[in-house]
Amino acid sequence: MSQKRSGKNWIKQKMEGRAARIVTVAVSVFLCLLTLLEFTALQMEWELPMLEIVSGEESFWVKEYVKQEEFLEESRENVPLTEIVEETEEETEEEDLEPPQVIEAEFPYYIKVNRKENCITIYGLDENGEYTIPHKAMVCSTGLYNATPRGKFQISTKYLWRELYGGVYGQYATRIHGGILFHSVPYYRKSKNSLCTDKYNKLGQQASMGCIRLTVEDAKWIADHCPTGTTVEVYEDEHPGPLGKPSAAIIDGGSPNKGWDPTDPDEENPWKDSSKDEMVTEQ
Repeated sequence: MSQKRSGKNWIKQKMEGRAARIVTVAVSVFLCLLTLLEFTALQMEWELPMLEIVSGEESFWVKEYVKQEEFLEESRENVPLTEIVEETEEETEEEDLEPPQVIEAEFPYYIKVNRKENCITIYGLDENGEYTIPHKAMVCSTGLYNATPRGKFQISTKYLWRELYGGVYGQYATRIHGGILFHSVPYYRKSKNSLCTDKYNKLGQQASMGCIRLTVEDAKWIADHCPTGTTVEVYEDEHPGPLGKPSAAIIDGGSPNKGWDPTDPDEENPWKDSSKDEMVTEQ
């Protein structure tokens, strides 16, 4: 009787062990497929609502993206903005011009990024030294599946050109935190006439792998007006902000000027000679 009982226990344990292995394998396969789907969705910029629930700032591929962005810090393709500023200061001294007016406040602005509405509001100081005065609003593209982390950060390194994950480049990049930066919509080459037009046309919706994409005009404004140490707060809200959300623009894919950001202040920008109707249509 005891032999029969022990035989049954052995069979039961064997079946339980086999079931546990099957479950382990099934879970592993599911996680691998989910990771592959997530990676593909991020690379192709697909909007899959399901991934917003299971993915985001804690996902494997977003963490890998951040690591790669930090690794690109050493890229020889990067052009630090500080070098350009120093050259300009030297030229100013040589020409004996009056120095630019110094802003009294160490940090004149506070940047709030609404990652849900893909909108940025810049706040200025009131008479009590609080950041309560809405100064400027910008349309942006934050990370797909909430890959842009929430929290408060201080901006640091700035670049005129910055190599980005995926072999593309951004103008006026400003580091927010780790591998997360403000920068223009990407370019295929380190050239102002090689804009990724399809990505530009996604401004106003989540599209990146974590960085915050802007028009050249807005990326330059942040680089020019917000010194190192300026606070950036990333949050979520149904309301875009006190100044609303600027209209995103669509570049005609058939235009000969499509390789340029329409807001780029460069004198060679061909959009400068085009009317607004020829240039873009608002969404």
